[in-house]
Amino acid sequence: MSLLLLLLWFTTAQQQPSPPAANDPGVIKGVVVDPDGKPVEGAQVYVQGDNDPPTSRPDTATTKANGEFVLDHVTPRKVKVHAYKDSDYYTDVVFAFNLSPKWVMPEVEVKPGQTVTGVKVQLMQKAGRLHLNVFDVDTKELVHGIFVQLCREDNPIYCFTASGPPEFENSIPVGVGISIKVSADSHGQSDYQWQYHDPRTNSPYFRARSGETETMNIYVPKK
Repeated sequence: MSLLLLLLWFTTAQQQPSPPAANDPGVIKGVVVDPDGKPVEGAQVYVQGDNDPPTSRPDTATTKANGEFVLDHVTPRKVKVHAYKDSDYYTDVVFAFNLSPKWVMPEVEVKPGQTVTGVKVQLMQKAGRLHLNVFDVDTKELVHGIFVQLCREDNPIYCFTASGPPEFENSIPVGVGISIKVSADSHGQSDYQWQYHDPRTNSPYFRARSGETETMNIYVPKK
């Protein structure tokens, strides 16, 4: 009898799952919604730990038609869950220039082998978009080799810079003024300089409208 009980105990012990190891990954399940609470399909979702570099994205997922996502293989730790969808102007908020003044993202603690459910990520208000066409004021021809610098009014160190062809387009956060500077090189010299001023208010800051593209035809004089 005692042998039978010992055998039963041994069999039961063998069937018990081992406790998760400290480095066993966890899982995060949830949904991404727009500012009105409607599910968003095709949004990119990823986690960022407090100590990760800003561009570190070890765990990523794409939302389904119902807005649901599953992030698996999440390293156990406290993480923030980010989501964005550039094609609809819901821009990547990890980069400081894109931050909305009212940005809020959920923070969850993932334990080894644990599945965290019910996480809701609400996208911030849609960004605007700025499209620039840069022309020579005299020849009316497109100016090639332009350099664009966009900086936030609330924190001027948060800037976006780009160089390239005379047609430029980029997402612009709403709720904050943005300075716009354009220059261009000709034969290795900065021959063109232009800075935005609102013609109605003379403000040096451009303000984007949510979900709308503003097109500016810029005619720049040579210095």
